[in-house]
Amino acid sequence: MEWIKGIADWSLLDQMSGVGAFALAIVLLLLGMVVKVAGGFAWVLRGFRSKPVEPMPVIVVAPPPPPPPVTPRIGILNLPTGRNVVGREAAVAALHAALQRDGAGVAITNAKAVVKGQGGFGKSTLARRYAEVHGGGYHGGVWTHAGTVQAVIDGLMALNVRLGLPVPDLPQMQHAQAVLAKVRAAVQSEGQRWLFIYDNVEDLAHLQGLIPDGADMIVTTRQGTGWPGWKVQEAGVLSFATPDAPAVQLLLQEAGPDRGPVADAQALAGDLGGLPLALVVAGGLIREDRIDFATCRGRLAEVLRAKQPNGDYADSLIGAVSLSYELLEADGRMVADLCAWWAAEGLYAELISDAPGGGTWEAIRDLIPEPLQALARDPARVREAFRRLAARSLILPDGAGWSMHRMTAAALRAMQAAAERDQGAAAVGLLAAVYPGGERNPGHSPQWPICARLTPHVRALWDSGMAPQIAAMEYLLNQSAIYLGMIADNPGMLVLAEASLTLKRVRLPPEDRVIAVGLATLGEALSRDGRLAEADAMLAEAVALNETHRPGSADLASTYEMHGDMLLALARAGQTDLLPRAARRYQQALALRRRLFGRRSDAVAGTLNNLGGVRDAQGRVPAAARLFAASLAIRRVVVPPGDARIAYAAMNTGAMLLKSGAADRAEALLVEALDNWEAAYAAQLQHPERRSAADWLISCLLVRAAAGENRGLREMQAKQLCDRYTFDFADWQRQATRYPYTPPAKP
Repeated sequence: MEWIKGIADWSLLDQMSGVGAFALAIVLLLLGMVVKVAGGFAWVLRGFRSKPVEPMPVIVVAPPPPPPPVTPRIGILNLPTGRNVVGREAAVAALHAALQRDGAGVAITNAKAVVKGQGGFGKSTLARRYAEVHGGGYHGGVWTHAGTVQAVIDGLMALNVRLGLPVPDLPQMQHAQAVLAKVRAAVQSEGQRWLFIYDNVEDLAHLQGLIPDGADMIVTTRQGTGWPGWKVQEAGVLSFATPDAPAVQLLLQEAGPDRGPVADAQALAGDLGGLPLALVVAGGLIREDRIDFATCRGRLAEVLRAKQPNGDYADSLIGAVSLSYELLEADGRMVADLCAWWAAEGLYAELISDAPGGGTWEAIRDLIPEPLQALARDPARVREAFRRLAARSLILPDGAGWSMHRMTAAALRAMQAAAERDQGAAAVGLLAAVYPGGERNPGHSPQWPICARLTPHVRALWDSGMAPQIAAMEYLLNQSAIYLGMIADNPGMLVLAEASLTLKRVRLPPEDRVIAVGLATLGEALSRDGRLAEADAMLAEAVALNETHRPGSADLASTYEMHGDMLLALARAGQTDLLPRAARRYQQALALRRRLFGRRSDAVAGTLNNLGGVRDAQGRVPAAARLFAASLAIRRVVVPPGDARIAYAAMNTGAMLLKSGAADRAEALLVEALDNWEAAYAAQLQHPERRSAADWLISCLLVRAAAGENRGLREMQAKQLCDRYTFDFADWQRQATRYPYTPPAKP
């Protein structure tokens, strides 16, 4: 302390303490003022709290309604492409006027128009041009070939996916009407405009039940009468009155540049009468052969002078086709002659070049002239002939193949008849050479793709009314009928089976084995059509013929089998007293087939499977299960893996196991059956066999799910199958309770 006192400057300390005291006083004064102000604010706030506070009004603004859903525009589906259309502006405008709706948007009415005329006048071209010009004013629509009722139904299926409808494998009238009902609802609810174009209609009666309500509709037809209430518009020839007239412009377009003076083109257009198809064919000839208009005129005049009168065709058309044909090389002529007999669409080189490798080539070679046989053995020559025909506009590109205008084909057939060089037999023979038969028959799924390609040509031959009445034609009709039955086109099967039997009876004595084959096929077709009593009579007649004339034969075994099928169908329809007769027929077939083919053959396996069906119908499930299992065991050995025949036995064996309380053993077999059927009928999503296998598998999955075996997964799988095959999931859950099942004890 002494030291501190010695060094401290007390006067400085006194001064510093005075300043500190003054500063402290100032701070305290300021704090006191803050407290005063805070207290005042508190008093003010207390005063405000003592009064009730009125709530502020809340205004709720409703959000604007969502805009109506915009349905994506579909456009006109399947509209064909083609050459640039010339000279149809006035006709398109007239057609547009004919299709305007009546009233001021109050009533929704059908607006229909018919474009009529003989072939080659450009009816289809006019309809196509209307859709190209005015199609943007429609929400949607479709173009379809309409030569038959089925063609219209098939064409309407193009809209299914766009309209949210399932796509059927085998479209029928109800599927087409579902499309039209969906369109009608869209028209009425959303005011949409739709356009339907039915091309090449033969008769108004074909359209019963297929006319869209509330849509614009164009029909092209050669029938000028029989359309009451429809607005009819002629499809006439094109004018050739001036150098810039439409007929002249079309000829110049098709012929290409530098083919002579326009005056010569105008004169040729006049010689051709302004007929659009004749102009196109003549233009193709000029372009391909590099001749001028004047030369073509001279040659055409020679052809027309020599032409036989024919009221069915315009002179200019048959003249142009004849001239183009006569200037073809030999290969092109042969191919053109054949195409004239086959279907208008789906023409391709392999129809000719595949024939020499066909299973019945040796049997039908006599129907094929030697030059055509040589052509068929050279695929490159065949392809070049098709190219030459296309270059001359005698055929047109059509997807992966070609098509021929129906009037071009008719003209070619008329030329053949006049020259007595009918090629119908050769056209039949080439198809018969490759159409599946024998061991490769239409009842076996691996053959269905080729059957699908060939059957339209078989039908076209028969529908022409000029098909040669020969054995090869009978064969094609019979085999095509079998194929159509396999894909469940029962009406088509019935038509061709009746045609085949009619042709057989004209050509053959009543006891011939082929008559029995025809009776059996027609009997099966009648059965599929629900005409069971008629079917029974047909099959009984076939059995009697074979028992009398072919005892102990494979033919007799087949008719026993088919009659057993018929009797089983009648029993399932309610005549259960026929079950013993059905079993007897199968037993007769089984005895014959074991003797003829051996105990482990596919024929025997098929009969065992069918006999199992009788035992199941009789309620004898264990016996049915043994027969189905025996059939499956044989087919696993003698049939290629994946063949649809295995699916029959696998499905039936699995079904019997499910009924017997062995769902765990049934599931794998039912999965296998469905997989096989889905592969066999990949293009037919709702084929009866696929649906049947799915039915059994869904039940099996739900039985095991209800027993607690991986419930979530199996219910999900069952639900997916129900969605795919349009089954009601709740119904199948209830039905699954019919089957007994106790999960096996775990080891």
